[in-house]
Amino acid sequence: MSTRASDNFNEIMRFVRFITSCVGFDVYDPNFHFTAVTITVVTLISMYYIFTILTIAKEFHGNWMFMIQASAMSGSVVQACTKIYMGVSSVPTVSKLYVQLNQNYTHFEKEEDARYSMALLRSCHKLRRFLVLVGISYMVGALGMIIVAVLASILTGKLYLIMHFHLPGIDVNTEWGFWATQALHCVCIILGGLGLYTGDMIIIVYLMQSFVYADILQLKVDHLNVLSEKQDSTEKHYEASAQLVNIAKWHQTYTRFVDQCNDMFSVMVSVQVTTSAVCIVITVFSLLTSDWIGGYCYFCVLVPIMYLYCILGTMLENCSEKFMYEMYNISFYNLNPSQQRFGLFMLARSQQPGAILLLGVMPLSVSSALQVTKSIYSITMMMARFLQK
Repeated sequence: MSTRASDNFNEIMRFVRFITSCVGFDVYDPNFHFTAVTITVVTLISMYYIFTILTIAKEFHGNWMFMIQASAMSGSVVQACTKIYMGVSSVPTVSKLYVQLNQNYTHFEKEEDARYSMALLRSCHKLRRFLVLVGISYMVGALGMIIVAVLASILTGKLYLIMHFHLPGIDVNTEWGFWATQALHCVCIILGGLGLYTGDMIIIVYLMQSFVYADILQLKVDHLNVLSEKQDSTEKHYEASAQLVNIAKWHQTYTRFVDQCNDMFSVMVSVQVTTSAVCIVITVFSLLTSDWIGGYCYFCVLVPIMYLYCILGTMLENCSEKFMYEMYNISFYNLNPSQQRFGLFMLARSQQPGAILLLGVMPLSVSSALQVTKSIYSITMMMARFLQK
C-alpha cells in the first residue's frame, strides 16, 4: 500500500467507482449516462412494484394483513429510487466535489510539515474502515435473508419465500413455482443490497471528508500561532496576515462544502431515516403476524442503516464544532489590532456550525435517531397491544 495520501484516496475511489459501475450509476463521471446495467436495475425496481401490487390485489380479500406485510420492504425500494434520483440529478455537483477532494489530497500532501500527510492518511483509514463496515452489514443482511429462507425451506419442507411478491401466472405452492420465485427474489435482494450500498457510499465518501477539513484547519491555526510570535519585521507581519486570510478562505471552502452536501443529501437522508423507521415497525408487525423468516435478518439490517446516516451527521457536527474551537485557539494576544478584528470576524462566522438537516427542521445526529427510536418503540407497543386483543 502506498504511503502517499492521494494514492490511498484514489485506491478507495477506484473501489467505490467499481461498485457504482456494477449497478450502472457511476455518477462521479461528469459524462454519466444510462447504460444497459442502469436500465436493468430500473426495470427490476419497476417489476418489484408491479408484482407487489398484483400480489396484494390477489391476496388482499383473503388476508388483509398481507397488504401490510408485503409493504415491509417497500421502504428500501423507496430509498433506492431516492438515491437514484439524487445521484442522477446531482452528477455535476458530485463530480465537481470529487475533483475538489482529489485536489485537497494532492496539494496538502506536498506540505513540508509531515503532519499534513499524517492527517490525510488518517482520514483515508477512517473512510476505508467505514466503507468496509457498512459493506459487511449489507452483505450479511442480504446473504442472511437468502440463506435462512432457503435452508429453512429445505430442512423443514415448508416453503418460505424471501420476499412477499409472486410472479404472475406462477403458483408458488408448487415446487417449481416456488423455486422460480425464490430465484428472482435472490436476484432482487443481491442487486438491491448492492444498489443501496452504492447510494450510501456517495454520502459516506463526502461527509467523511469533514475530518480532512477540520484537521487541516488545526494545522493552519498552529502555523499561524507560530508566525504570530515572530512578527518582528514587516515580512513576518505580512506572512501572519496572509496565513490569517488563508484560514478564512479555508473556512469559507468548508462552509460551501457543507452547504453543497446539505443541498444534495438532505432529501435522501430524510427519506432514509423515515422509511427505515416505518419499515422497522412494519417488519415487527410482519414477524408477529406471519412466518416471514427472512424478516429477522432484514430487521437487523434496518436498524444499523437507520443509525448510519445519523452517525455521519454527528461526525459532521463534531467537525464543525472543531472549526469553532480552533478559532478560539488562535493566539489573539500576539496579533495586531487589524488582525484581531479579522480574527473576531472569523470567530463570529464559526458560531453557526454546518449540519445536514433532517426533514429540513432538525440536524441529522444520533440525538435525532434516538427520538425516532422512541417513536418506533411507542408505535410497536401500541401495535402489540392491538394484536393481543
